[in-house]
Amino acid sequence: MYSYRFSAIFFFLTLVLIPPVSFGQSGNRLQIMPRGLGFSNQLEYSYNIDTKREILENWLNLDYSKGIFTGGLRFDIFQPNDPDPSISRGKDKYAEIDFKYFKVDIGDQAEGLDILVGNYYALLGRGMIIKSYEDRNIRIDNNLLGLKVIGKYAGLTLTAFSGMPENSQAERKDVLHLADLEYRIIKGLKIGGTYASNLPPTDGMAKTDMASVRLIPSFWDLDLYAEYGVKMNSDVQKNVFNDSESKIGEGFYSNLNFYFGSLSLLAEYKYYDNFSFTSQDGTVFYNTPPSLRIEYAYMLPNRHPSPLDPNNEQGFQLAAGYSVDIDTYLDAAYTITKTLPEDSYFQRVLNSSNPVQTQLEEFYFHAQRDWGSTLTTIAALAYNKELSTNTKNVTPILEGRYYFGDVNTIKVIVEHQQTTNWKTDEKYYSDVLSVEYLRSPNFSVSLVTELQTKEPEPDHTVRKFWGFIQFGYKLGYHTDLSILLGTRQAGIICIGGVCRYEPEFRGIEVKMLTRL
Repeated sequence: MYSYRFSAIFFFLTLVLIPPVSFGQSGNRLQIMPRGLGFSNQLEYSYNIDTKREILENWLNLDYSKGIFTGGLRFDIFQPNDPDPSISRGKDKYAEIDFKYFKVDIGDQAEGLDILVGNYYALLGRGMIIKSYEDRNIRIDNNLLGLKVIGKYAGLTLTAFSGMPENSQAERKDVLHLADLEYRIIKGLKIGGTYASNLPPTDGMAKTDMASVRLIPSFWDLDLYAEYGVKMNSDVQKNVFNDSESKIGEGFYSNLNFYFGSLSLLAEYKYYDNFSFTSQDGTVFYNTPPSLRIEYAYMLPNRHPSPLDPNNEQGFQLAAGYSVDIDTYLDAAYTITKTLPEDSYFQRVLNSSNPVQTQLEEFYFHAQRDWGSTLTTIAALAYNKELSTNTKNVTPILEGRYYFGDVNTIKVIVEHQQTTNWKTDEKYYSDVLSVEYLRSPNFSVSLVTELQTKEPEPDHTVRKFWGFIQFGYKLGYHTDLSILLGTRQAGIICIGGVCRYEPEFRGIEVKMLTRL
């Protein structure tokens, strides 16, 4: 344990004591790192007073470029890690170089060849077949270890790789192969196709194949995207469908963006039927198709999220934004997601016969008005109906921003949410008040309080209160420091439909991000 803590303390002191970047008379930033060397470090520490649980996580990234060569590594320290097994992946106390790569870039951006050996991420299209990425807010890191090649010539882009993901036990067993070809036919029109195959480590088990085609036209004020994919597995085809089906799942996603003067429109449609692409043990998700969920900037509308289910979803999303004038902006969004009918691949594989249900329905309206250069007001309304928690939520929001001087801002947000559980007829409400002072760009302090009022029995009211104060400070030109003190309600954090549960917290939380 001492070695882990010593390493973390060493990194913390090193980052804090790095001298700030200074400027010469010309205003250019002086070089404090060797040319071609990139450095970033993210440290997160928390101590929960109630559970006596201490969590320390640190990610140190180093990258170096010289001519056509680039290499890098990431040194991870967990002491201890988050106890959630989906996050820790068997790394309770851990300090190792967990990500490293070497890349050669031949040619230029239009025509050339990139060859990478080591750990890497990959995203093709909108993530229908492959979305290998890292997001530390939700603790997603499904990187691959192997070889990746990207070649470009005369409008053609070929991407091919072979890699192994890390499962929940920090083991790399499955092998994923992929080839993708994209061709720009003319300016504003591209087509593409992807084929991927996952080889399970267990002998006698069939591989899972995924294939898709996509069309990407862009002309006038219209941007379009459409992709259709299929899923194949010979074991399921034989044992479930008696070889009467050539596929065991399918997915379709389309997107349209339209711009006309002050008006912008968005329309999206999805159909995901038994379309998840995972490792054999189901702990690594290779694909994350678009979720069509509304991403909120406020606390209470995010309190009842709905995780993406790429096996059993169909729905659409409509959104519009309009600038009334230079000082007034309106936008609204509506989305609905339903489960699939009885004749879907998903239900036939499970041998189930469940009726179609509304899994998620959301509506959001937002109006912003600037009153000169000193005041901005925002009014918003969020409506959410969610099947997994059987709740309906209505959330009005008011926000005001007052600017004084060139760098000072005070922001006040009031949120109120009325929740109804249609299974139990229970009704309760929550209120959040946030007050923030920002002195840009170096200092901020915010106070956030939340009150939840329930009446589990007639004439018996139960109130719960949470509150914290958070400080933000920029150290020099390279480090952002954040310190949180207080209590925070339990909740689910979701980004792009991928979620993780965060338990109730009472204590101190420190975050520090350094980039050089």
